[in-house]
Parts: sequence; structure tokens; C-alpha cells
Amino acid sequence: MDVNLSIGVIIEDVNSKRKYRIVSLTNETCTLCNMNTTKFELILYSVADICDLISENLLIIKPNEKEIFDINMLPESAKQKLILKKQMMNEILQLYRPSYIGLMGKTSRPELKEIMEKHHVKKANFWKICIKYFQSGFKDISLVDKRYLGSNKGKSYNLSAKPGAKSEYFESTGVIKNDEIESYYEEALKDYKSGRQKTIRSAYDKMNLKHFSKVEIINGIETLVLLPESKRPTIRQFRYYVNTHMSKEEIDRIKTSAQEQRNNKRLIVSDVLKDVYGPGDMVEIDAVEADVSLVSELDHNKTIGRPINYFMVDVFTRCIVAVSVALDNNSMLGLTNLFLNLADDKKQYAERFGISFENTDVWPSSFIPRRLRVDRGSDFKSKEFNRICVTLGIEKHIVPGGSGSLKGVVEQSFHQMHSQQNVHLENYGLIEKRHDSNHHKEATLTIYEYTQMIINFVLFHNQQYDKDYHLTKEMIQNGIEPIPAKLWQYGVNKYGYPRPIPVLEQYLYDLMTPVKAKISRRGISYKNLWYLPFNDSELAREMFSAGTKKIPFEVRIDKRDVGAVYYKRGNRLIYAPLNQQITGNADYAGMTYKEYEDFRKAKSSMDAHGRVYNEQLSANLYAINESIVSSSKKENYSDKTKIRENREEQKQLTSKENNIKQRFVSINDNTIFQEDKSKNITNDENVLTNNKEDYGDYDSFQDAIEAFNDEF
Repeated sequence: MDVNLSIGVIIEDVNSKRKYRIVSLTNETCTLCNMNTTKFELILYSVADICDLISENLLIIKPNEKEIFDINMLPESAKQKLILKKQMMNEILQLYRPSYIGLMGKTSRPELKEIMEKHHVKKANFWKICIKYFQSGFKDISLVDKRYLGSNKGKSYNLSAKPGAKSEYFESTGVIKNDEIESYYEEALKDYKSGRQKTIRSAYDKMNLKHFSKVEIINGIETLVLLPESKRPTIRQFRYYVNTHMSKEEIDRIKTSAQEQRNNKRLIVSDVLKDVYGPGDMVEIDAVEADVSLVSELDHNKTIGRPINYFMVDVFTRCIVAVSVALDNNSMLGLTNLFLNLADDKKQYAERFGISFENTDVWPSSFIPRRLRVDRGSDFKSKEFNRICVTLGIEKHIVPGGSGSLKGVVEQSFHQMHSQQNVHLENYGLIEKRHDSNHHKEATLTIYEYTQMIINFVLFHNQQYDKDYHLTKEMIQNGIEPIPAKLWQYGVNKYGYPRPIPVLEQYLYDLMTPVKAKISRRGISYKNLWYLPFNDSELAREMFSAGTKKIPFEVRIDKRDVGAVYYKRGNRLIYAPLNQQITGNADYAGMTYKEYEDFRKAKSSMDAHGRVYNEQLSANLYAINESIVSSSKKENYSDKTKIRENREEQKQLTSKENNIKQRFVSINDNTIFQEDKSKNITNDENVLTNNKEDYGDYDSFQDAIEAFNDEF
């Protein structure tokens, strides 16, 4: 019997009905967290024993819960608390990997106390957070105050009360941080950054004098007096804001200089493995334009230029853990492609391009790195990427500009990629730094074929012996070869597996772009597209309540396909496709956001020309109507008596002018029916004469003419 064990899986004891969560898994042992207790309880078991108990039906595997939430829907204070809790838990996981058994027992742990002091968390509160996080299988939703998740409806909470112990000497001190207070903090923080001699105290004093003071008359003199302690922030609140919005490295750089700080760091005798603990602890991300020109898959005779390669490389093992091959440079699409590939089943991904491999350890996947190192590219500094990093709980480290050596692991992988590929690409689109390079004319590879080369390179790189890797004494003693795939297995056994992706739906939801849609009685609208889900009865009530109004509604969209939007209902992810009942709406299914925007621009251009056309048409209409009305002017007033008789007379005249008979005449003779009666008869006799063959003998024909004349 095959047993599929993984981190986050729930195992239930059939007899006692107790549930346990797998929080760590190696080749031989796994760590279980007791879910039926309010205490922190971890148990170390043999993987073989658990498999035997499952095969004997003494233990059963329960499905993992798939709750999701939106960090942007939380109040700012709750959002900041969540970020700090995630940072603290990441440090705990890193420190006590792989089994986390070191957290058990009553022995003194100075490092644990140091983490609590660093994050200003008391011991009792720390263990509450730890218990929830481990029992949930490392889900971020367990760190969120339940008041903001809609699970405690009916309960009342005083969210406006300032948290913390009351002052011993004052009735109240400090203020609750809101958007206005935070804007003052940002202004003061900017002042603190503006000079080397600025201090937190000086920035705090300036903020108080500007925003939290009033003028009073003291001894006949206008004096600037600070507001009471309950109506202005404390120095501790402002210092906390500074420390959570600036790293120590940023402070050092501002208070000395970027060049001085860089030089000081570079003088330390170290390497890229310093302070890196195991797989997934630190990754490097970068993008490069490949030295090859490609052709279109639609027409192999058309050149499309250079592809953009994004790589994510694990620093500890040198494994390339994710790739993206596209045509988006400095783009969030290319960057999120990389994170999507990180969650992909690499075996299935390779099979899409006709490549197969058996050992899945060669290409690790499905984990969330703790830290990442990037340069100052516009995509890496963007607000959207910052949002993704904060949501996924990833620390972002930006290296100084022009210092590629500070992320040398990924830079070296690009160098190896080009050296391996260029020998094959010469005369097939290779871009050479020569004036006579004909790479666009020589281009032959499509992006599909080039992606095959990238996948082959990744498989080669992750199995290549790296003689320059600095092996530790322990590695040499255990015969660990400096091969990325083997270093990954060694690191997992020593430090534990990196933080897994507990709920794939949550991960994908976090990678999508938040946009402002609207709800009306027609459904969800965004950019003139209409969406309607199949399984959300609550939306129908909201649509009915909205009526003709359009109520703001936040959704997530994947800009690779505008065919659907996604939103959160409670803790469920709702999928809303394009409404096919609206004419033309479903035509855009499968289009990218860029393709749809091109259609919208074309429609806007048509609207602009149509507006000018309508203005000219309206002017012509006005001129003609004005001419008609002007020509009908007369000197005398109209006689308003006998309106009914006059109306009836005109009514009958209008009916005669619209009779059907004149239309028959017009069809047969191509002539317009004349008002003169004799001419009408003559024309009708001609019609009968021309159709003489339709009648039998001469007498019957004459009878028809006479009958016709008698009628008139």
C-alpha cells in the first residue's frame, strides 16, 4: 500500500480520535504536532512505523484544510502584527529545523528568549502563537486575529481601544495608529533619513511640534505647548515604527554612506554562505536577456527578438529551483511566472515541452523561500512585488546598484547558461558583439524550442559537480559531493525541508493582481467586462441590493487571462468567469490583459471618431430642420376652430397617399402613382394590356377591362 505523507497532512488515531499534524518529514523520521491540546506538544515518530499503522488502518489520513484570506483586507494594525508574527515564526523554524524537537522541554534556551525580546513578545503570548502556527501546518491564517476573519460574528470587540497596559502615572498615553497618524510617522521618518546627524528623538520632537501642539497664552506670551500624553504618540511608538520600516543595514547606510557601508561589508572575510542555513533559507532572483534571437511560433519567417530568462537559485545548494522564459522584460508577469513555476510539479512542467526525467529530487519545488536577494530592477522595487513578498512572508534584500557580485550565485548561473548554449546557437540566431552579426536574419528557434534548452540546462546544472563549492568538514566526512541536487538532500536532512506551500489556492491567490471591480445587478464588472460566478448565492443578494448603483468590490485577476476574476467569500476562493449570456462578453475569454487593452483602445478610437461624426451629423440635422421650419413661416395665425374636422380630412388624405395599390403600380411600371384619375386608369389599362396572355379569349379580356372601368 502506497502511503503519501507530506508536511501539513493530518493523521487521526482511529481509537482515540486524536489528530496530529505532520510538521517535519525526513527520510526516516517525522515530527507530529498534537492538535487536541492547548499545550505545545511535538512527537517524533519513525516514518516506517506510521506507514505500518496506516496500512493496518489504525491511523487514517485526513485532507488538509484550504482556508484563504486577503492580507490587504486587514486593518493596518492587524496587517503589521501579522507581518511581525510571520517574521518571528520564520526565525523559529529556521533555528530549530529540521525536527523542531528542540522547542520541547523546560531547558533554558537563550536564543528563544532573544527572539521574544527582539519582537517584543511576552512568553505566554509567544507560545499561543507557536501552538496555533504548528497545529495549522504553518498556515499564515492561524496568525490572524479571528475578529478580522468573519468567524466570530455576533461577538463585540472594542477595536478602537488602545492595546497594552495602562500607564501607571497617566490616565492614558499614546494614540491609536490610523492613516493620519501613519502619514505623520512617514513624514518624520523621511526627516530622520534626510541627514546623518538626525536622530529618532529629533525627528520625534519635530513631529510633535508640527502636528501635536497648540498655542496657549502663558504670562501674556504666546507659547507652543504639546498636547496631553493621551493625544500624541509616545517616543516608544515612533521608535517601533522606525525599526519596523527600516532595517539595520538601511540605518547604517543613511547614517554613514552607501559607499562606506558597502566597503565595510566587503572587507569582512566571508562568502555567500555566511548566515545561510539550509535549503530555501536564501534565494537569488534575476533576469537576463538571452544571447539569441527567436522566431514567432505563428510564422517561423518572422523574428521576435530576444527572450527574457528569470532564474531563482537557492544559495545554499546552488540549485535552480524555478525558471521563466518569456518576452516580458522588467515585468511583473515575468516575475510572477517565476513564482508560479516554483509551485509547479517540475516533472509535469518538463513533459509539456517533451522532456522527461525520473528523479524528482533533481529539481526541487513547492516551497516558499525565507529570504530573497535581488537587484534594483523596476520589477523588483515595484509595489506589487513588495505586496507579494509581504503576503508570502518573504524578506526582500536589495543589493546596491552596480554590484552584481553581491548576488553572484544567480549571475554565475547565467554565465554558465550562455557558455553551454552559445556553442550550439552560432549561425542560428546567436547575438554576437560584432558589427556584422546577422542574428535576426539567422534566427530559427521558437520560444518553445528555446525553453527546451533552458530545461535541459537546469537538469544539467542541478546534477553538475561544482568543485568551487566550499564543503564543510561534516560534508567531507559524510562523503557529500558538491552537486546541487545532493546538497539539497543533505540540507533537508540536516536543516529540514523549507517552508512548504500549505494551501496552493492561497498561494495562487496571493500572486494575482488586486483590482477594483464593481457590483451591480448585472454582476461583477471590470474594464467593461462582466463576470458571474456559479456558486455564490450571497453575491445574488448583493447584486439585488445594488440595483442600478455600482458598488466597489475588490477582486483578483490574472493578467495572463481576463476570462475570469477571483475573490474571497469567507475563507473560500470564488471563481467568477465571464458571463456568456451578455452578447460579445465571452469573446474575450482566453485573452491576456494586454490583448484586451488593445481592443479597448481600438474601441476608444472608434468612439472618438464616432463622436466627431455624430457632431457633424447633428449639425446637419439642425440646419435642415431650421430650414424647414423657417420656410413654413407665415404672417397670419392659424385658425384653431374645427380642429377635429380638419384633422380627419388630413388623416384620410394621408391614408390615400400611403395605399398599397400605388406600390403595385410602382413595381410593374417603375412609375410613380399619379394623383390624376384618368392617368391612373390609362396606366392600369396598359398593365392589363401588357398582361393579355394571362387571360383566355378576347371577349374575357374585354370584360375584364370593362369591369375595371366600372369600378372607377
